[in-house]
Amino acid sequence: MIAKINFMVKFCYYMAMKKISTREKILESAYQLFYKKGFHATSIDEILKDANLNKGSLYHLFKSKKELLLAVIDEKLGAMLREDYKEISSVEEPLKFLEEKLLCVDFFDFKHGCPLNNLVQEMSPVDQDIAKALLIVYHELESYYVIALRDEELSEEEKRSLAKMMVATVEGAIMAAKASQDKSTYLQIVKQMFTFVHKREPSL
Repeated sequence: MIAKINFMVKFCYYMAMKKISTREKILESAYQLFYKKGFHATSIDEILKDANLNKGSLYHLFKSKKELLLAVIDEKLGAMLREDYKEISSVEEPLKFLEEKLLCVDFFDFKHGCPLNNLVQEMSPVDQDIAKALLIVYHELESYYVIALRDEELSEEEKRSLAKMMVATVEGAIMAAKASQDKSTYLQIVKQMFTFVHKREPSL
């Protein structure tokens, strides 16, 4: 009897892990293809082929391609953002931390640009639900820049305004680098942005 219970526990655990693994495979394949090809140019069949799964696996977890994209935005884009900036609240010099992070371009993909910005440009004008989901992630990104400005002599409103400007500048720099396929374009713009931030007059 105990052996049977142990078998059932192990079997349920295996099935749960299998489901998680299948979901993660689908999300990862969808994220990569949406990023590199765009949402509309990517078919469900391409996602399944990349994940090495059948249609039943996908539609058991996601009712539609749109639902899959919403999960990608929350579980991939949002999660990656939180992982990238998880230390910014605890470091002694958050602005320096942000500057060093943004100027380290070893892992930037300038060929394809920013996955968040790509989806904003493609999907925000055509689907309200997706636009709202992307805006949540965008606001979260801005919140990390506000934290980076924690020690600056600015009001909270000024910090939020400056953070918005900085995010827009960085996203624009990535787009410019994507257009030119040259990371030096990005570095030039971002370095100039931080020069401005460091030299600006403190708030009265």
